Amino acid sequence: MLLERVTPEALALTLAVQEEIIERAAEARRLRHLQVERAQYEVELAQRRYLKVDPDNRLVASVLEAEWNTKLLALEEARAIEERYNQSDQQRVSAAEQADVEQVPERFRRFWNDSKTTARERKRAVRLLIEDVTVHKTDRIVAHIRFKGGSTQTIMVALPLPLSQSRLTPPDTLAAMDRLLEEFTDAEVAERLNQQGFRTFEGLPFLSTHVYQLRRHHELADRFTRLRARGLLTAEELAHSYGVTAQTIWRWYRQGRLMGMCYNDRGSCLFLPQERQSLLAETK
Repeated sequence: MLLERVTPEALALTLAVQEEIIERAAEARRLRHLQVERAQYEVELAQRRYLKVDPDNRLVASVLEAEWNTKLLALEEARAIEERYNQSDQQRVSAAEQADVEQVPERFRRFWNDSKTTARERKRAVRLLIEDVTVHKTDRIVAHIRFKGGSTQTIMVALPLPLSQSRLTPPDTLAAMDRLLEEFTDAEVAERLNQQGFRTFEGLPFLSTHVYQLRRHHELADRFTRLRARGLLTAEELAHSYGVTAQTIWRWYRQGRLMGMCYNDRGSCLFLPQERQSLLAETK
């Protein structure tokens, strides 16, 4: 929602509104200064009246002196108001500042989507933009959002699934894992699942341990079982057919004279039967 709100169009509108506010502020400053000038004129007028009075006429002198003091207080108040509001008036945005503001949406998008950005940093960014959120929970979650500038927005979110359902791996993920196990080990399956955009139920990248636990839980055949079903043999079994030792089979495999397929991430292999090994050699 924040990425949708922080756009070049929204910031352009904000700058336009700010310019209008500044124009109004300039007119307000002019009016406040006129009030100060009027108060200054009334002080000077009251002073002249007081100075012209006959000192022997004490009653009139006292009244005019009190009026002069009242005008002086009004002048001080007008000056204080002018100074206070003039300091709070916004300044115009310079061309350099406006150029920086125009780059904010793209910078914010990169910051938010960067994998190195922590949840704590995202929360700080949210606090800079949002004043508060009021949440109501019924058959769904309704969040009333109030932004720093005063605008509001309401969003509705479906209630999360129960824990027993939210922790289930989607069927399409399991199907992809089952297909990949035909050709790859657990670690290789995890790597390819990540490349294809799959994630665990917690939203994390797959590791070999995730693949191992899921295939055990869902009773998916491991790669060893799949290769055995395709007729591949252990080193001992192949050695018996050749009349040699298992160590010889492994030496021939490392020399590239035999075809083997890894069934785990430790490099353990199963081998094609002797008749298929000969066919492979003839093909080569």
